Amino acid sequence: MAGAQGLFSTNAYTLADYALNSNQPLIQRVTMSLIDYGNVLQDIPIINKKTLIQNGTRFEGNLPTVNWTPLNSEGVTTKGTPTAYQEQAYIVRNYIDVDKFLVEDENQIVEPRVLQTQAFLKAYTYDFNTKFFKNDHATGDVNSFVGIRARIDDAASQNRYGVRPENKIDAGGAAADISQAGLTAKTGGAFLEMLDLLLWSVDADNGGPGVVLYMNDYMRRRLNFVVRFMGTSGGLEQTRDQFDRVIETYKGVPIRDPGVRADQTTRILAGNAIAAGAGSVGETAAGVDSTGASANFTSIYAVNYGESHFFGWQFEPLNVQDMGLVYNGALYRTLIDWAVGLINTSTRSLGRLYDIKIG
Repeated sequence: MAGAQGLFSTNAYTLADYALNSNQPLIQRVTMSLIDYGNVLQDIPIINKKTLIQNGTRFEGNLPTVNWTPLNSEGVTTKGTPTAYQEQAYIVRNYIDVDKFLVEDENQIVEPRVLQTQAFLKAYTYDFNTKFFKNDHATGDVNSFVGIRARIDDAASQNRYGVRPENKIDAGGAAADISQAGLTAKTGGAFLEMLDLLLWSVDADNGGPGVVLYMNDYMRRRLNFVVRFMGTSGGLEQTRDQFDRVIETYKGVPIRDPGVRADQTTRILAGNAIAAGAGSVGETAAGVDSTGASANFTSIYAVNYGESHFFGWQFEPLNVQDMGLVYNGALYRTLIDWAVGLINTSTRSLGRLYDIKIG
């Protein structure tokens, strides 16, 4: 892992860096589109490393023993036992083909290659965000990375991803009820305490750079509702990013909504704040996606991004390439391909607060 960490300080890029610094207009447009569409990639620092498999170690306990000794005594040899891990890069590769007659049609209203590229980038944002939170290799897409929900859940069984079981936190359900009908000073205070515990679980009890909170739009509004009810700002503030967009923060930690799936309707993080009933779509008290009377709960995720916690690597920068005319001159082709993987170097990188009663 030393090699990756050595590169991190100089070669770690996010989508924002690519958009601001790339001298290729096509890549600038693509990365800015991904940012505009709210792709989680805008938060993930990425290093360049030409490998499809990343090997590393992290300490999941078994740290070196500290020996205290009297004057003129021998030292004691000590060492820790790190845990080895391996992560894999996964490849996105798509062609955008448009008939040359559509491209050259002088009556076109919108350039068709641009239109198709924008549609692909929007679809990619929906897909990446969904997989980042919900993908697994048991029932999901084995050709893509394992999402953070599955990584957190795995801690209680095989612990393959270096997450503490304690980082999956039960908010308490009725004890931390923040539904409009159930919110009281006591339940609101209990919820805010659990939210602080979530930040503590990812080494950010006082906030800090690199940490992001993810929740759906209902939960964001409910968080504002709770702190107003409690009669204080409660740590909520507004700031602006490098593109002058307003960003809401809690203790200085940005709050983001990953949005919806590719159907443009189903929320990636479930929970529609409807009281128990047929119209309720959310999670059960156990944190399982469901509908109906028991599905009036939701979750908040916390990720600590950075060299010593959670980041990504790419085989090489995102490739957006105009291939020109193909198929004997019949189609104009644009190639978009990218090999990217996720790396977790700490047991305190990922956290989930579930069993939050909002309906």
